[in-house]
Amino acid sequence: MEKTVIQQEFDELAREYESNRLSGWYQAHGAEILDACPDLEEGDILDIGCGTGHFLRQYLKKNPSVRGVGLDMSASMVNEARRLAEAENITNVSYMTGDWELIDIEDLGAYNFRIIVCANTFHYFANPQAAIAKIHHLLAKDGFLYTLERDKSRSLLTSFWGFLHSTWIKDHVIFYSGNDLIRLFENAGFTGISVIRSIRRYFWKKKLFTSIVLLECHKKTLRQNHDQSDITGRKAESGASR
Repeated sequence: MEKTVIQQEFDELAREYESNRLSGWYQAHGAEILDACPDLEEGDILDIGCGTGHFLRQYLKKNPSVRGVGLDMSASMVNEARRLAEAENITNVSYMTGDWELIDIEDLGAYNFRIIVCANTFHYFANPQAAIAKIHHLLAKDGFLYTLERDKSRSLLTSFWGFLHSTWIKDHVIFYSGNDLIRLFENAGFTGISVIRSIRRYFWKKKLFTSIVLLECHKKTLRQNHDQSDITGRKAESGASR
């Protein structure tokens, strides 16, 4: 399954993406990230794999002085994101159609991204290390990356799907453990890495089984890196509800 097939699948889902059976599950992911993200008085925020822009709309309502940019490889998702932003009178956001692994980040050089969000997207990257390196390069100094992904180390079902992708479907989709992700971010130069949220639950938001991890990665200055380079975990949970 090439990326064009993935793109077509999301094109078909775009109009009902915020109202279908799993919309609450995906929106709950966005709520977790929204709760973790700091408020900004200035600067910009980028959402890689933004879908229909639900997270960005919620964040920009709270932070009206911030500029938001959403990127998605599905043109239909981007068109729906624009329509919904206009319907909610959110004017400080723009959307782009494109593949993060292929775009020229110089096209985004006019922005000062103090926050970059990437939710449920890393498992589609053909070269995740290069994709993270681009994020690290584009992120402002002292900025934050928030990524939410399935955690295969705590889910036999996710591990099984990963096995199917590698042996039967034979595409580049790869599911990671939380520790796998941390190593990827460390290799890209991130040092302040925290586990913000870890959820492992049955029937959460109408999904049979959920195993996800939310990481915060801080692009620290050299002095900060020297003073604090440990990986810390905070607010980690194993299925406990708030």
